[in-house]
Parts: sequence; C-alpha cells; structure tokens
Amino acid sequence: MRPGAALAAAALALLFASAARFAPAEGTAPPRVERMKVGGVSREDDAAAAKYFTNTELVDQHGRAHRFYDGLLRGRKVLINFAFTSCKGACPTMTANLARVQALLRARGERVTMLTITVDPENDTPAALKQYAAKFKAGEGWYFLTGTPANVAAVLQRLGGQVRRPEDHMMTLLVGDTSTGVWLKTLATEPPETLAHVARRLNDPQ
Repeated sequence: MRPGAALAAAALALLFASAARFAPAEGTAPPRVERMKVGGVSREDDAAAAKYFTNTELVDQHGRAHRFYDGLLRGRKVLINFAFTSCKGACPTMTANLARVQALLRARGERVTMLTITVDPENDTPAALKQYAAKFKAGEGWYFLTGTPANVAAVLQRLGGQVRRPEDHMMTLLVGDTSTGVWLKTLATEPPETLAHVARRLNDPQ
C-alpha cells in the first residue's frame, strides 16, 4: 500500500482523499454492514489521516475541548454517530441502543471510544449534551460533541454526516480503528448484540 494513497471510501460516504486506499475485504459481514480494510497504518498513513480528519476543535458534554484526530481518533477503536438533543425521531432510539452497546462492550472489558456528534450545534450546548447523556446513562469514554457551527460542519463533512436540517440526519454508525485502518459502516439501530460483536471483532481477518 502506498503511503498517502487516496481512500476510495464511497461505501462509507467518506472521501478520505489524503489517507490510504480502502478495498472491500473478503468474506462476509453481519447484515447491513459495509466493510473496508486499509491495512496496517504507517507513520505516513497516520499523517495523511490526521490531515484528512483534521484537528478541528470540538467540545464535549463536560465543556472540555478536544482536537478531533489527535484527541479522539488516533490509536483508538471508535464508534461514531450523529444526533441532536431535541430530536423527536430516531435519536432517542439510537442513543438508547448505543448505551446498551456500550454496556455490552464494557462487560467484556473492551476499550471502545464512542462519539456522538451533534448536527445542531447552535442549540446543543455542552450543558444540553450533558443532560442528554445523563438521560441515557452514557458511561465513561462516550463523548457527546458540539462546537462552533463552522467546526462541527467541517467534521461532519469529513464523516459524511453533514445535513441541511438537523432532522435530516442519518442513522449511520461508523465503526473504525485508526491503529489498523479498518472501518465499517452500519446503522446505529441494529441490535446491540450485533453492534457489540462488530466492534469486538472489527480487526479479525476476513
């Protein structure tokens, strides 16, 4: 794999233009899961991923600022979804489902970082996100993220989650490991046992 080769991540709806190339892995995956494998991440690939994802500043539910790639993605296995606190549609269902996923993973001692990025940064303050996280009993390692509208839009654009109106957001769940370069795309409403299994077995050979 050539360092810095373009990521053809159409299946993820992510145009990782400056990282390594995604290619479909052999074998089968759980239903409604799209699997891509980047291969081992070299120093050059890590630098390319940092350049793509950027270190745009986002703020969590506790008011703590984070550089997006360095602080939340680098070297971690992550689950990423999009939501907003005043959502009357799928968000409560997704968040409750992901809370069950987190509980299943923690019961097995799995260290997985979870990121819920608001699609309504103008209204979702850290305080609002903290209250929302508490409502669903989100555990340690789950970051509910907001920021300036420009910063949030920049990150959402990189992840394929940008929408014109908050209520148009997708139910996508991205599961990835930046230390191995393996990423999956599925739905945050899949059964929690399925999602926990996907996260745990993410790096298994296919």
